[in-house]
Amino acid sequence: MYHHVFVAGTFDGLHAGHQEFLARAFAEGEKVTIGLTSDAFVKKFKVQSIKCKVNSHEERRAQLVVWLEQQDFLARATIIAIDDPDEPAASMPDLDALVVTSETRKRGERINELRMGSTPLPLSSLTLIEIPMVEAQDGVPISSTRLRNGEIDADGRLVMPESLRAILAQPLGTVLKKIDIAASITRSLELVTITVGDIATKTLLDAGVIPNLAIIDGRVGREPFSEVIDRLKPASSIKSGPGFISKEAVKAIESTHDTGNQAIKQHHVILIDGEEDLLLLPAVIHAPLGAIVYYGQPNEGLVEVVVTKEKKREALELIQKFT
Repeated sequence: MYHHVFVAGTFDGLHAGHQEFLARAFAEGEKVTIGLTSDAFVKKFKVQSIKCKVNSHEERRAQLVVWLEQQDFLARATIIAIDDPDEPAASMPDLDALVVTSETRKRGERINELRMGSTPLPLSSLTLIEIPMVEAQDGVPISSTRLRNGEIDADGRLVMPESLRAILAQPLGTVLKKIDIAASITRSLELVTITVGDIATKTLLDAGVIPNLAIIDGRVGREPFSEVIDRLKPASSIKSGPGFISKEAVKAIESTHDTGNQAIKQHHVILIDGEEDLLLLPAVIHAPLGAIVYYGQPNEGLVEVVVTKEKKREALELIQKFT
């Protein structure tokens, strides 16, 4: 463990990538100095690359202090304002290490060059602790810019853009009239069936059909609804929504399929801690061709989606707009 570690950044929004970066510094150092960019630094060095407003130094510092307290790091931390990309790391005599990423490693190497060339005596070279960038759920690194643009939340989850609300309010398949529901369910007995939502799942269960995959959240509207949970008894829950699709939920949907995405194994239930509505899209994308996906559309009723290449493409185009 190093005695004194230095870490620097703007830390605007203090997202999951920032938190991982800072946590690594405290894992490596007995004490940590955090160089928090000043308002003057942001104006001079970042104004060209940042389109949206960055929070003030005071606001960013306050958020940082709260997080440090929550992690029990505050007693080991010193927060200083920095106005220069190289300083004070290039001239602090008692530093042992500097935390960097692949994007800032060259800056770390420059700081070491400055330290070795300092007068009257050279300072010791710092160990550069490089940590990988934390990826959002689309595999692209989390950044404050993406957070400000509304592409992701602070945990790197893909957020549904407001422009999609009206599109998703339209049924992806056929809205079944009451007289057609029984005929559709009877037809589905020979096919892979997937349900998204508690009422859609209950409709099939009441007809004597256990879906091959049921995706539920234990709620109808905003009210708790335990009937389907009690009947299917899911073992655990996965976080997803509202307003975002989690990587864990998508992986759970994918895992219900055999190799080659040919069929769903037996019967599965995925209980969502949050909201399951948006999981209709990955359910269609990863369903085998010919499967039927049922879901409830507000103010419309039960919707039947027969999975075709065209429907998969339509769902994929929608989900790609989340990035």
